[in-house]
Amino acid sequence: MNRTLTSALALFSLSVLAGAVHAQSNIKIYGTIDTAIGQYQLAGANKIKAVGTGDMVTSFIGFSGSEDLGGGLKATFALESFLRSDSGEAGRFNGDNFWARAANVGLTGSFGSLKVGRTTNLTFLSALLFNSFGDSFGFSPTIIQRFIDARGAAASIQGDTGWSNSVTYSSPSFGGFSAAAQVAAAEGNGKQNTGAHALYFGGPFSATVSWQSVGVGLGGQKETTTGVGAAYDFGPVKLYGQYTDIDDKASVSKVKISNLSLSAPVGPMGKFMAAWGQSKISGGSTHTTTSIGYDHMLSKRTDIYAVYMNDKVTSLKTGNTMAVGLKHNF
Repeated sequence: MNRTLTSALALFSLSVLAGAVHAQSNIKIYGTIDTAIGQYQLAGANKIKAVGTGDMVTSFIGFSGSEDLGGGLKATFALESFLRSDSGEAGRFNGDNFWARAANVGLTGSFGSLKVGRTTNLTFLSALLFNSFGDSFGFSPTIIQRFIDARGAAASIQGDTGWSNSVTYSSPSFGGFSAAAQVAAAEGNGKQNTGAHALYFGGPFSATVSWQSVGVGLGGQKETTTGVGAAYDFGPVKLYGQYTDIDDKASVSKVKISNLSLSAPVGPMGKFMAAWGQSKISGGSTHTTTSIGYDHMLSKRTDIYAVYMNDKVTSLKTGNTMAVGLKHNF
């Protein structure tokens, strides 16, 4: 009898505690699995027939939560890990940090939000919001030319799409306008990184301006990147335009990148996408990428897509990529 009573009291106490925790906090598990089959070839590379991962959206799993502290103030956290759905390996590549997508804590309230830890790079965020292929590392000319250019580091933005050891402040929206600033501490390894962007979303028109300064090279030189982007939704078609200027003091190179893209609904569940981008190194080669694709929603969380991409760099063999994929959000 005593054992039964003790067990019942223990279970009751645990249920009360669990209910109290649930009442104070909100924890979510979420992510994206994106897997494709096709032929992949960037400019200058060999053709590869493969099962790809994260071509349209980089696959990841995430855990986030918030706790109401009262007075409109909330504590937040996020832990997000990239993964390769074709092989089951963690990270985007071998050696990638496990929580490379996000690992931060913060506070949100009427003042906006403040996050400390590993946070999304603001220049990357502006870039993905203003092109029809979003943050696609497989097909978006905007992302490919800014972050994985075939001509090497001197032709693309230095640093990752997320900044470690960072503090990021994001303002509330005022009439469609918002802004954010970001600082990543050097912690004894060169100079700190700094960045900022401004966003406007008002009706069919939207726009962004971004800027960042990143330490590169053994001498602590800086690379400065400035970008602008805009979009207008006409209804039958949404048009995007972007321009980015990269000034790398370490390699003494300057890169200018222009991008145009569009998306158009096809029936209630489909979307056609087209994008073009050109990146020019001052006194050097030109990188031109063109992509066309179709995305079809099977449900609110699952879609299939087909994409063709042509990738050209001066004096290099032209690359052609063709792939079909399935993407599921959870």
